[in-house]
Amino acid sequence: MVDMKVVTQTLEKVLKQKIDQLSKNDYEQVIYFLHPDGVTADCFSTSKTTSFTKINHHFQLPLNNLSYVFPPPDSISENKKDSTIIYHFPPGGYSYIQQNDLSNLITIQNDTFIYKPTDRKKYMGNHFGIATDKANGINSLSYAWLLPESFEVLYYKSNRKGNWTAQNNMIHFIASPNQNDFLFEIAYKRTTKIPEEINGRKINYTKTINIASPDITIKASDPQRSDSDIISLNLNGEWVLRGFEVSEHPLSLKVTVSNMQNYLILYADNEGIIPPNTAAIEVWDGTTTQKITLNAAKGYCEAIILKR
Repeated sequence: MVDMKVVTQTLEKVLKQKIDQLSKNDYEQVIYFLHPDGVTADCFSTSKTTSFTKINHHFQLPLNNLSYVFPPPDSISENKKDSTIIYHFPPGGYSYIQQNDLSNLITIQNDTFIYKPTDRKKYMGNHFGIATDKANGINSLSYAWLLPESFEVLYYKSNRKGNWTAQNNMIHFIASPNQNDFLFEIAYKRTTKIPEEINGRKINYTKTINIASPDITIKASDPQRSDSDIISLNLNGEWVLRGFEVSEHPLSLKVTVSNMQNYLILYADNEGIIPPNTAAIEVWDGTTTQKITLNAAKGYCEAIILKR
């Protein structure tokens, strides 16, 4: 007669051995894709587990920056104590993409940025930093940053053991197993140089404007009669305005500059009826409005320096 108890125990033992074998490859990975402003980033995170139980993830409120989640959570609950909302995912793991504002975790010194979270922010009981879901067998973390070409990495470190690698502007940390509550400190410096030309056109810098705040408003209009001038504006290597026909009605742009020294280039997309293309530029820093007229044609651009 078959002893079902023995059979059950044997099956449980075999199953546990198989789970233990598969779970060696369980992991959580986090990748930050830093934006050119140096303080915001898209975060891609994925978790893989062989656990047969649901896996939970705590998202900080509000959730208007969560752009992708898969698979859909089975249920959602709120933890008012630590201001998080908990997604209860089916067994196996999950992935998500979230737009993160890291400015409250970053100190800016001249053109150097230092990202340094602390252990004061607690959640999931007494956890801080990046806490892996050890309850579901996740005991491995892969953590990486990809920075734009306009930055260089100065240094990086963690409060936990692991191996760092760096290639170009990607830094990657693979944690030693069986650790939790990871904190990272990453320093990087903006290396954007003031360009001498753009798309083969010489740039003439006509004025330096001092600004009191990184948050500024730029207005562009035609200072004369409209003659179908079409312009673009380039701020620190990024096109903040493309193909705009200037008129007597100003266009208003709100932008944030994180450099101590910034540049704004007027670029001519055509030559209007009366060349060169001309734009009246106003810069408001929350306190003072400063005005300047810039010209641009097929052979050259005019620009200003914005200095904090």
